[in-house]
Amino acid sequence: MWLGIVADGCFHDDGSFQMAPDFHQEDLEEAFRYEVLKMLKKEGKINDVTIENMLSWHHSGFHVYVGSKIWPDDETGLENLARYIVRACCSQQRMIYIPVDKSVDGLAKVIYTSKDGSFQKTFDALDWLALLVTHIPDRYEQTVRYYGRHSKKNAAL
Repeated sequence: MWLGIVADGCFHDDGSFQMAPDFHQEDLEEAFRYEVLKMLKKEGKINDVTIENMLSWHHSGFHVYVGSKIWPDDETGLENLARYIVRACCSQQRMIYIPVDKSVDGLAKVIYTSKDGSFQKTFDALDWLALLVTHIPDRYEQTVRYYGRHSKKNAAL
């Protein structure tokens, strides 16, 4: 499962914005599932048997949420979206993406640098995504982060 916030339209060369027709959650979910399974197969992470097995599941394991539109004059909606965006589980500035065509072994990579810059760790792109999705809470669940004295890093106190 990946997380994305997408616009429901596009800008034309003259600066005007064209709204897309309303999205149907089921159609987006099916298209998303198809593209993810196709990519995983191409990367050699799964095979046809696994794909057939996953397609037979009653619950596909994929979910697309189509929320209500947030209009430019909706200050509360924009503020909530901004709060959601800034609470990233990792810093994009410390992440370097290496596409397949520039990778030595033919696999897309992500290099992540520690906060203090003292070390870097390299991940296969799909493994990186697997680590990221662990930060996405389940439906109806909220993630609580503890800082300072309440942090697990200070458990010995």
